[in-house]
Formats: sequence, structure tokens, C-alpha cells
Amino acid sequence: MSSVEEDRDGGTAVTVGDDSTETAKRKLEMEVDIRDVGPCKKHVKVSIPRSEIDRQFDESLQDFGKDVAVPGFRPGRAPRQLVIKRFKKQVSDQVKSSLLMASLEQLDADYKLDPITQPQLDPAAIELPETGPMNFEIDVEVRPQFDLPEFKGLHLKRPVRPIGETEIEAQTKSYLERHGQMVPKLEGDAELGDFVTADLVFFRPDGSTLSEVKEIQFRLQPELRFRDGSIPRLGETLVGAKPGETRKGEANLGTSTGEVALRGATVPVEIRLHDLKQIRLPEINTSFLNSIGFLSLEELREAVQEALQRRAETQQRQSLRRQILDQLLEKTPFDLPADLVRREEQGTIRRLVADLRAEGIDDNEIRASEAAIRANAHESTLRSLKELLLLSRIAEAEDLEVDADDLEIEIESIAERTGESPRRIRSRLEKEGTLQQYSTQILERKVIDHILQLSHVEDDLTAAATTEESVETVDHAAAEPDPNGEAEGDVEPGDAPPTVSDEA
Repeated sequence: MSSVEEDRDGGTAVTVGDDSTETAKRKLEMEVDIRDVGPCKKHVKVSIPRSEIDRQFDESLQDFGKDVAVPGFRPGRAPRQLVIKRFKKQVSDQVKSSLLMASLEQLDADYKLDPITQPQLDPAAIELPETGPMNFEIDVEVRPQFDLPEFKGLHLKRPVRPIGETEIEAQTKSYLERHGQMVPKLEGDAELGDFVTADLVFFRPDGSTLSEVKEIQFRLQPELRFRDGSIPRLGETLVGAKPGETRKGEANLGTSTGEVALRGATVPVEIRLHDLKQIRLPEINTSFLNSIGFLSLEELREAVQEALQRRAETQQRQSLRRQILDQLLEKTPFDLPADLVRREEQGTIRRLVADLRAEGIDDNEIRASEAAIRANAHESTLRSLKELLLLSRIAEAEDLEVDADDLEIEIESIAERTGESPRRIRSRLEKEGTLQQYSTQILERKVIDHILQLSHVEDDLTAAATTEESVETVDHAAAEPDPNGEAEGDVEPGDAPPTVSDEA
């Protein structure tokens, strides 16, 4: 039997007991106080009375005394006081552990807190007192409560973008550059596509130096991204410059920048140009084409066109997914604990980069996307967590699940892309503990596919007029990492630039 009282501070004080003597598992008499302390976060105080401690002490002492060896006595025959004297700490630790486990199980059964993560509890910090009750407190991050939005009959636009000759030509050249040679550019000014060696100096708004990166090499593209931001107009700034010149521009810092006051800010940057290099393409002949696996240039172009088509289909699906989630999240506003978002940021970076790699995106584009993901990791993580919770609720409502066959198909798909055996991939995923992550991704895809079948989708030909500008990425940051933040996770970088040659 339990009683519920509201105290003067608005909290809920609950005393739990049990009048039944014939229960499968006796419930603890304990006092529980639960308060909201933030978005989806509850503070729980538990007080276990002395009577429960004494009862558990007697039970633990009885169990402990059955097997303990005390010199001069047969097992289980040592006097109680002697056992207490010799093994008090071990018995006390067992009592505390048993009470903690029982109380947490009872909290879960009685109050249905529905935690998002396992509550952080340090048993060593909890005291088992000589007199009086045993008290402990925990913060629990719980799932947000929200009404399921209407997800049937959404109106979506499918972007349709034909692959043109100009795009095929540019991508073919990009592919051939992987087999080219980087050589000094002895004549002319900086142009898009050149490789630049330069110093980057970032300044705070007050004019003081934020950071300096010496002799960094990157390819001159319209935009340059780094770990915590970007220089969006780099091409305009450097085109026409000569070695020895200094050009001034602006850098946009992301929300993961080390200095909190500069997050989201635009700051001055100087680019001091030292050197220019360019790619010398290989001679296109039958011997070269055969060496890279093609019989003719036309066959290479066809392969490039197929790759571009697959990419367009991937982008099409990403656009539809984004539209679905934009509409659903707009209908369903809810908050999440800031601590949870911060802890999950590195996992989000690894997962999004892994998603890009699984979709067949080339390494240069992955590096560019990775920089953008890192620069806005907080927002990406917040949205990703909200998407997961929302799609999980829809999956429950529509009885969508992931079975063993779904996971097997996913593993076989990975095997086909990587050339490994399905058995080896499964073994690796089990060892890494990432099978659940793949199950979550499969479930999300199932929910998106289900919503698409229930939506009104029309082709959007205006997408043909939009083209993405090339982006270059460097593995440097404009500001030092936040010393109080999480350490960055290991994410595989993209391919390095072509081999440098000093030939003229």
C-alpha cells in the first residue's frame, strides 16, 4: 500500500509500503521524492528507513555466515558477533548493494520514469549509516512527453535533377586527378583548383589574434571549411593572388568553437600566400585506361554518369527525409537535457560520417561534410536525438520493427560495398558493439519509407537549376577546443592530396 503527498515546495513525496505477506518479492518501505529540474530531467531522492537496513543486514549476515571460514569454527557455526566483527565491511557492502539494486528496480516498476539513459550513480559515494536511514539522490534523464503528430498525407517535393554533360565532364576530370601529379605552378596567379600553401591568421573582433595556422596546404575552392567553421568566400578572396601576397577575408565560426563567446560569430582572417601548385593530368591512352580498369574513355564516362546518378538518388532520398522530419518536428516541439546532447555530440559526428561513407560519397566530400558536421555538432546532435525519439514513437504506433532478416540484409549490403564476408562483418560489429546502432538506422529507414507511402509526392524540376559549389576541408580549428568539453572522437579522415613533385 502506498501514500502520496504534495509538499510545500511542489514536489511529490511518496511513501511506499506493502501490507501483503504473501508476495513473490517483498517491496521495500522507502520514501521517494521526485522533482522536475529541467527539460526531460528529474531529480530523485530516496530514503530507505532503518528497519529495512536492519532487515537486509540480518539476511545478508545469515547468507554470509553460511560459507564464511572463521578459525576454530565449522562453516556456518561461528558466533554472530564474531562474524560481524571480522566481516562487517564486507557485509555492509553487500547490504548497500542489495538495497540499491532493490530500490532502483522498485523505482522503475512503480514510477515508470522511462529514462533515456542509464542514471549515473556512484555506489562508493553512498553511505550506509550506523543509525538512521540510508539516503541517495540521482538525476534521471527521461523521454520527452509529446502528442504524436499527424504523419499521414504529408505533401512532399521530390527533387529531379538530370545529369548533364558539363557535370559528367567535371567529375571525370576530378576522377583522373586522383591519378595525376601535383607540380609547382611557375606562371600565373591563383585560380580555382590550384593547391595553395599559406598561413591562416584568425582574429577576435577586438583585433587580437585568435589563432594562427602556419604553412597549411589546401585546394583553392569557393569555400574552405575547418573543424569549427568555414571561410565561405575564400575563392573570391584568393583568385588572382600571387605568392607573397596577403589577402583579408571573413570566417564564420560554428557553435562548437572552443571560445564560448565566439560561437556563431564572424571574425576577420588573413591569408598569407606562400606557394602555388597544380595538378598535371595523366596522359589518357589505352594503357592508362586499362591500368585503372576501363577499356575506353567512353566506358569511364559511363561509369562516372552511373555514379552521379546514384548520388542524385541518394540526395533525392535525403531531401524527402528532411522534408518529412522538418514538418513533423515543427508540429512537435519538445526540449532535451543539455547534458545528454553534449555527451552525444561525438557519437553524432561518427555516425553521420559513417552514413556518408556507407552511401558511397567520395572521401573529399566526406571531409568537407565532416567539417560542417563538427562545426555545428550541437545542433546536429539535438536534431538527431529529436528525430530518433519521434521516429521511434511512430514505429511503436505503426508496429514497425527490425527482425533478424532485416539485419542480415544490412550486413550483406555492407559486405557487398566493402568486399568483406558477411560473417566477418557481423563478427566485427558484435565485437564493436554497434549492431544496435545499425538496427536503429534500419528502423528509421523503415519508418521513413512507411511515411513516404502515405504521403503525396510530386516531382520538383527546379532542383535542376541548383548546383553545389565545391568545398575544400582542412583538419585545423580557428579556436582551441573547450577545456571543459568532451574530447573529440576518432573519425577517419579523407584521402590526402596527390603526391607532391618538384618537377617543373
